[in-house]
Amino acid sequence: MNKKLLLFFLFTTSIGFSQQIEFGPNISYGFTNIANSRVTEGRAVIGDALWNINEGFSVLYYFGNPHQKGTNGIHFEFVNSKRGSKSESNSGSEYNFDSNSLNLNYRRAGSLGNNFGIYADLGFGYNILDNNNIYSGNIDELSAFKKVNTNLTIKTNEITFLFALGVDKLILKDNFVVFFELNGDAGITKINEGSGSYRTQSMGFSTGIRYIINVKKKELN
Repeated sequence: MNKKLLLFFLFTTSIGFSQQIEFGPNISYGFTNIANSRVTEGRAVIGDALWNINEGFSVLYYFGNPHQKGTNGIHFEFVNSKRGSKSESNSGSEYNFDSNSLNLNYRRAGSLGNNFGIYADLGFGYNILDNNNIYSGNIDELSAFKKVNTNLTIKTNEITFLFALGVDKLILKDNFVVFFELNGDAGITKINEGSGSYRTQSMGFSTGIRYIINVKKKELN
C-alpha cells in the first residue's frame, strides 16, 4: 500500500511541476546479448547477438518547452522485448526469453531550430523476465554455448543501467512530435541463479510518435 501511495505522489507531483507532457507508442530494432562479467580473458559475451523488434509506450514530463530552450525532463517507459544470445557454433540454438521493462530516465533536451530538438537520457530499468523454457536448440545448451559452464537458470527480474541519444521534430501544427534515437542498456544485477555472473546488454534504434499536452499553455500566452 505504501509503494502505491509513493508512486501516486510521484506521479501527481511530476504533473504539478511539469510544463509539457508527451505520451505515445514507440518501436525499436536492436540486439541483445548475455555476458559473463567474471571473464578475465577474451570476449565476455557467451554468443552472438540476438536481433529483435521491440514495442513500447512512454510518457514524458518536461519542466520547460524543449523546443524553445534547454530543459530537463522525466521519461517513464514500458518496453516489451526479447533478450538472450545465439550460439556461435550452432545456428539453431539460442537463449531467448521475454522481458517487460519498466524504465525511468532523467532527460536533458534542447532545441536545434526549425522545430528540431535533441536530447539525452540516463536512467535505470527494472526488467521482469519470463524464465520458463529460455533455451531452444537441437543440441545440449552446454555444447551450443562453450562459455557457459552449467545449464543457465535465470531469475525473474534484473536491474539495468539505461542510456539514449536522440533527435525529434514537431509536426501536425506542433501537436505531435516524432523522434529517432540510439539507445541501450547494461545489466547491473546478474540474471543467473547458479555459478558465474551473467548479465544482459542491448543496443538498438527506436522511433515513434507522441502527442503533446501543454499543461501551462495559458500561462505562457
